[in-house]
Amino acid sequence: MADPHRPSGRLPVSLVARDPVEARRRADRLLAGSADPRTRASALRVSGLAAYELGLVEEARKRLTAAVRVAVRADLADEAALARASRTGVLSRHGGGPAPLPDSSRGSAILLLAQGVAACQDGRFDDAVAAFTAAEPAFRTASDPRLLPGLLCSQGLALLHAERLAEAEDVLHRGLALAERYVLPRLGAAITQNLGCLAACRGDTALAMERFDAAAPLLGSPTRHPALTLDRAHALADAGMLREAGLLRRSLGPVRGGGAHRALAELLSLKLAAARGDTAAAAAVLHRLRRIFGTGSSWLRTAERITGDFGDVPAARSAPEPAGTPPPAASPHLELAAHAHPPRTRRALHDAAAALRAGDAAAALRHLERTRTVSTGSHTCRNQRWAALLDHYRAAHAEAARGVVRARHRLARLEVELAVDQWHPCCRRGAPSSPDGGDLLTGLAAKLGSRALVHYPDLAAAPVAITLVDGRVRLHELADARTVADAVAAFEHLARMQAVALRAQTARLLAERAENVHRLLVAPVAAAIGDRDLVVAPGAATQTLPWGLLPALRGRPVSVVPSGQVWLRCRERALRFRRRRPRVLLVAGPHLAAAEAEIAAVARLHPGARTVVGGEARSRTVLRGLARADLAHLSAHGFEWDGAPMCTGLWLDDGPLFAYDLERVRRLPSLVVLSSCGSGRSVPAASGLPLGMVASLLARGSATVVASVLPVSDEATAAAMVRAHGALRAGQPPAAVVAEHLADSGFVCFGAG
Repeated sequence: MADPHRPSGRLPVSLVARDPVEARRRADRLLAGSADPRTRASALRVSGLAAYELGLVEEARKRLTAAVRVAVRADLADEAALARASRTGVLSRHGGGPAPLPDSSRGSAILLLAQGVAACQDGRFDDAVAAFTAAEPAFRTASDPRLLPGLLCSQGLALLHAERLAEAEDVLHRGLALAERYVLPRLGAAITQNLGCLAACRGDTALAMERFDAAAPLLGSPTRHPALTLDRAHALADAGMLREAGLLRRSLGPVRGGGAHRALAELLSLKLAAARGDTAAAAAVLHRLRRIFGTGSSWLRTAERITGDFGDVPAARSAPEPAGTPPPAASPHLELAAHAHPPRTRRALHDAAAALRAGDAAAALRHLERTRTVSTGSHTCRNQRWAALLDHYRAAHAEAARGVVRARHRLARLEVELAVDQWHPCCRRGAPSSPDGGDLLTGLAAKLGSRALVHYPDLAAAPVAITLVDGRVRLHELADARTVADAVAAFEHLARMQAVALRAQTARLLAERAENVHRLLVAPVAAAIGDRDLVVAPGAATQTLPWGLLPALRGRPVSVVPSGQVWLRCRERALRFRRRRPRVLLVAGPHLAAAEAEIAAVARLHPGARTVVGGEARSRTVLRGLARADLAHLSAHGFEWDGAPMCTGLWLDDGPLFAYDLERVRRLPSLVVLSSCGSGRSVPAASGLPLGMVASLLARGSATVVASVLPVSDEATAAAMVRAHGALRAGQPPAAVVAEHLADSGFVCFGAG
């Protein structure tokens, strides 16, 4: 009897994993030149499997059905069984349901493989592992050893879903080594994709995305690309990057049928619904999963776990971190540094909450400092594809602003590419060492001097503020998180309205709301902080608060930072970069006469300053200017986009200058003034770390950023900015300058004040 692993006519099935186009071509040549039933049945099977790899699902089904028919008519039981097994695998992947397999054939290794694949699709992973394990001995002794890595690929994925991660890692690495030995690049890519899923399960988002990127070039067919996109989206959702995960999910369109592809699409929709608190949508997903897969499926058990895991801080499908795991590599990309290793963030937040419940203020502050402090390294992003993608995205925004309809479609496509391409691994470097928690608090207390640090954790289970004053760490009880968030939101909303149009009645109501926020946030710590200058680390609900408008903080220097450790870094930069005659860059954005007048007035205070206005104010020119300046003042329209904090920025002549762009600058000015509407606003990551233009400047090397969290009045701001620059030249600290001249307009001093 012919070897079932090597069809007649010297056409091995393993050729499909190496080169499906060549496998299909050879199979078609055999079909055209041979009437032998065995040759035709095996060639039809190889042709069908190759068609599936190329994304031709309907052709694959027809070819495999024809292979079964030819083998049955010629009474070739072995060929018929192999063809049925191959067809079962294809149908089960696309919700067609596994075809019944005859009992007499259940000992066949190929049929066991097909049964395992079908069990995986249904979410019966223990059954799948058993089938693959039973088939492995036959694959090891087969005359074509190139079939074994395919089995190991499926077996490793089943072990992964069964949460046997160590076994999955071993099996997948063995399969990858064999795929490389036998030169099976497509199969190697599929195994690399599964290793990416393993990294995501362990919470290493950066490694997961690196592996997905490595696999992507060979997994572009319609049958492979959607699964890769879903795996990427799950990794991003587990890291808390819900917007990006949603973009990838929407790019796939409707997903119908059954199988793992449908299950993973539904589970992703469930994560997104649960994270945004949409209980109706989450319940609908659970109902669909029960209907499609039944109550015994692991897909349903995973869904039930997701509904408990995803809330204010999304939880990943993660295993405990192995002992001795090195810290995440440093990246110049702030957003990636904030999301690269979610298990560390969740563990720190959990430990902080436990310390707060125990009344241990110092321990809680140490844990919170870890979640709010990331290292972006000293290197810059030099990835040319990423730079080109940002330029395309900028140009599309400029076209959309001019009313070009097709630009909206380009923006949607480019946003999907941005969500994936920002994880390019070439930017990852070894993480620098950082002081332990005890050393940090000791050093922080010493450097604060007469200042007071107020940290707002924003942990719903423990509504408190933490102060560090004169070396003493204390807890201060606050109102519940919802009460605080509602009061802050009401105050900010009215402050924005008042900034746009001054009204006496609104002013009275604004004062009442400011007093309410003061009562909730400042009064509980008032006895501890006295009349000291403040360093404030706000929580998620208070990141865009105009602190200088609160009654007790009017005229008081306030420096806003993500954490005390970030304040220390910024302070060291400010001391290091002090110059008697700083190099000054002044930029006025286009179509804004008041901006050019403001820049001209400020320039008179800084002889020798470089001014860039109007049509000269393009992104590349401004970025080069920033790299050479010690003090920069940029006056332009602010730009925000669809909840994407790193796409916020300033409108220049060629489109928006994004926060992302700053990650490509080798050095940034020590002091940056952003004279534009809302340029100081940010969006928190799951850890509470702020993301946005200001956060990017501080992360990439600036010591101090002055920016408004409210709309800006052009004329009033110009006059205030001239007074502020005069005070800066006279040697006043930035926080004091903001308190005296700019806080009434919603400006905040970020970083070292």
